[in-house]
Amino acid sequence: MHGRRWTREEGLANLDSADRRRLQDPQSFWREVGLRPRDIVADVGAGTGFFAIPAATLLAGSGTVYAIDISEELVELLRERKIEHALDNLVPVHSKVDRIPLDSSVADIVLLANVLHDIPPATLAEAIRLLKPGGRLVNTDWKKVETPGGPPLHIRLNETEATERIVAGGLVRERVWNFGAHHYVIEFRKPGTPSTP
Repeated sequence: MHGRRWTREEGLANLDSADRRRLQDPQSFWREVGLRPRDIVADVGAGTGFFAIPAATLLAGSGTVYAIDISEELVELLRERKIEHALDNLVPVHSKVDRIPLDSSVADIVLLANVLHDIPPATLAEAIRLLKPGGRLVNTDWKKVETPGGPPLHIRLNETEATERIVAGGLVRERVWNFGAHHYVIEFRKPGTPSTP
């Protein structure tokens, strides 16, 4: 989300591949995160909906998933997929690098999936702004080791580097786990008490 805007063709080729599904199963990811009925999820850098569509499917009839991206072509693709999958609770959102057009404290969960290494501080600050008090930011990214695919090693963040960036925004690290062979997940929480519905 920094300077690169995926085209539709690039997104489908790189973000929706069979290899990616083998390496990063979104269903097992959301099971580990633990979605709850009525959760509101903001997927920042949603791309083709790789994580957003499964989350919206799991939350159908109760929660909402905002699928946020700076690529107009991918947001249009998300709109098509919303209709294709009959997901009324999937809300595609076209954003800018420094402004996500959603209210503050709107999300129970903010997802950063394979984007932290490529977003500027302004985008991270916007992602944190979306979190409700007590809400969780879930960051998954490539391990900083040589892998068959993924971004160049020199721009990747290890767990310590990723943690430093996110806790600087006022969040508290809670847990970390491996997600397949090439990715890690770190979960953070925004201080404060969640409001009761």
